[in-house]
Amino acid sequence: MAKAVGMFLVLAIVAAVVVGIAALLLPPGTVGAQAAECSDGGVVPGSVEVVSTNNLAGEASGHTIRFQLCRNSESAGRSIGNGIYLARPAEIGLLWHDWFHLEHPEQAGIALTATEDGKSWEAADAFAKRACSFWLAGKGVSVGFVGGELNALSPPGKDAPVTLQFDIPEAAGMLNPIFPDDYQWQIVLRYDQGGHWETYTGESVAEVITPPLSANAGISISDSFVGPGSIRTVVGYGFPPLSSVQRVQVGWIDVTPDNPVATDAQGKFRLDIIIPGVDNGRYVLLAQVNGITATTTVYVSPGSYGSPDELPAMYALQNLGDNLVRAFYFNHSLNEWEFYDPELPEVSTLGYFFPQECYWILVREPAEVRLNARVRQLTCRRAGNCWNFIVW
Repeated sequence: MAKAVGMFLVLAIVAAVVVGIAALLLPPGTVGAQAAECSDGGVVPGSVEVVSTNNLAGEASGHTIRFQLCRNSESAGRSIGNGIYLARPAEIGLLWHDWFHLEHPEQAGIALTATEDGKSWEAADAFAKRACSFWLAGKGVSVGFVGGELNALSPPGKDAPVTLQFDIPEAAGMLNPIFPDDYQWQIVLRYDQGGHWETYTGESVAEVITPPLSANAGISISDSFVGPGSIRTVVGYGFPPLSSVQRVQVGWIDVTPDNPVATDAQGKFRLDIIIPGVDNGRYVLLAQVNGITATTTVYVSPGSYGSPDELPAMYALQNLGDNLVRAFYFNHSLNEWEFYDPELPEVSTLGYFFPQECYWILVREPAEVRLNARVRQLTCRRAGNCWNFIVW
C-alpha cells in the first residue's frame, strides 16, 4: 500500500516568493532570460503576485493572483527527461491558506483569465488534493483543460511565457484570516500522467495586518481548553470606553450573548459565552468593540490534550462511533505502520492525528461523517473493501 501511495504523485516544486507588488509586464529584452528560466517548464519563477482590495485581518476582500506560465519550444510543454514531454497542464489550480474563509469557493464566481487574449474560464471545481504534502495545504479551486486550449494562447512566440490571473471578486465575501501574518497563495499546475499526476507549484505571500487601533486591545478566556456546550468567561481590555460589544465568535460561529454588554470607563468588559458544538480542534476566539477586533485561541475537545496541532486518535475518530474498525498511518520517519483500534486502545500505536497527514480508515459500513471539520464520504467497495484513504 505504501508503494502505491508513493507512486501516486511525483512532485516537482518551483518555489517563488514575491513580497510586495511588482510590475508583471516584461520589459524589452527579458524574453530570452525568461525562456532560460522556463527550460524545465511550469510557472515562471518569481512571477506569482497577489493584489488584494483589503489586507486587514478579518475583513472581506477581493483578490487578483497573477502568474506566468512557461511556454516551451515545439512541445509547448515540459520535458521530464529521456525524451518525454508533458503537454500543457491538464489542470490549473489556485490554493489559499485555510484561515481565509469562503463558503463554497467553487460557487463564488472565481475566474481564470489569459490577460493577452481576454479568454476566461470559470473556476468552478473545488481543488482536489492528490497528495499529503504541507506545500499543498489549504483550500481552493481549479480549472480543467482539454485539447489544445492553452497551446492556442498568445503570444505566438515559442519561448514567450503566457500571463494568466485568477480573480476572486470582492462580492464573493471572502474573509481574511483573523490572525495577522504572512499567508501563502499557490498556483498549482497538474500534468496527467495516466497512473498519477505530476504537480508543479508557484507561490507568493500576502500580508494580512490588524487595524492600528486594535494594537492595545486584547481578550482572554478563563480556560483555553474547552468542550462543546461548556460556559467560559471572556475578559476584554484596551477597548474604547462605554462601547457595546458588537460581536463574539468562535471560529466563524457567532456566540455573542443575547443580553447587551458594554465596556466600562476603562475600556474593559466581562461576559460569559457558550462554546458551540464544533469539531475538535483549534479555533480563533474573536471579540469586536466599536470596530476594533482582538483575538485569542481556544482548543475544543471533550478533554484537555497536549499540543494544539495534534489530536488524540480517540477524539479524532469519535464521530464514527461503533462504525470504526481500525485506523492506520505509515510513519515515514520510522518506516513502519502505526494503528489505532478502538477496542484495544491500550496497545494501539497510533496516538495522534496531525493536519495534512495521510490515514487509512476501516469502517463496517458506508457513512457520511464529519472528521476534522470536513464532511467525509466513507465507502465500501466490492468484496467488502471498506478501507478509506483520507487526508486529515
